[in-house]
Amino acid sequence: MNRRKFFKASAVTAGALAISGGAIYAITRDSDTLDDHFEGTYKVLAARFGNDRANSLMKDIRQEHEALTPEVPYIGGKENMFTEWLIYGVYYLTVYRVLKAEGQGVEDVGQMIFDTFQAMADYPKWLLRIVGSLKYNRRYVSRLKEAVARTQERRYPGDWVATFVEGDGTEFDYGIDITECGICKFYRAKGAEELAPYLCLSDYVVSSAFDRGLVRYKTLAEGDEVCDFRYKKGRGTFVNPLREGWPPKFLMGFRLWPRSNSRITEESWSRNLGIGSVGKNTTAIELNKTGDKHSG
Repeated sequence: MNRRKFFKASAVTAGALAISGGAIYAITRDSDTLDDHFEGTYKVLAARFGNDRANSLMKDIRQEHEALTPEVPYIGGKENMFTEWLIYGVYYLTVYRVLKAEGQGVEDVGQMIFDTFQAMADYPKWLLRIVGSLKYNRRYVSRLKEAVARTQERRYPGDWVATFVEGDGTEFDYGIDITECGICKFYRAKGAEELAPYLCLSDYVVSSAFDRGLVRYKTLAEGDEVCDFRYKKGRGTFVNPLREGWPPKFLMGFRLWPRSNSRITEESWSRNLGIGSVGKNTTAIELNKTGDKHSG
């Protein structure tokens, strides 16, 4: 996978937007749209199951994706930045369907998706930070505001609905409140809404890789009324446990906020208490095993 493909793919996940205008927006059967994700998935499957079985599974995933694509709702094509979010959501639903048929549970598949994004982030940190910094320039923020404002028109039932949140530069630079999620809608329609919270974890991998400083306490995928994305350049990336037994056990070992060397343990996971607290008695987990992170 070359750097151009990785930047395009990893910057456009369930909770991230395209870095520039060069990304692909229309859902298409052109394999180039998802080549990077196919490659990353193969690497994870091969490491877990061996090359032969990975090849067989990837064949099934491609076939399932081809069969599912015609069922994806139209939400504006290239005119809608959120179309890219849907592309990747649909792809990982096909991964889930194939692996579920092979006896893998949702947490197993969730870990493989998480590992896929981590594998795609295996590039020099300094380079990723430069790319991530583009998300804070005026041009990008202006494009983001326009895209979010258009969702309020509610032109497409399967689309997102969101509001741009101005930051104060201290607590956060800018944010997005999402009240309707196209991926959650599609997953629900396909009887796979249990996968959505795991896909949301990819946002934290991307934010950590690109030094985006994403903090999010709520998600629609876990039953909240909003996904409250808040970005601040240079701070750590955090995820908050929202229900019993969450976050998934495969995140044990990750560092806790704030400025803490404590990590998730079997005991803290089973009690769903964590160790550190952030405001209003909430518990947050930093999804970054290396590097010095700090609160904003």
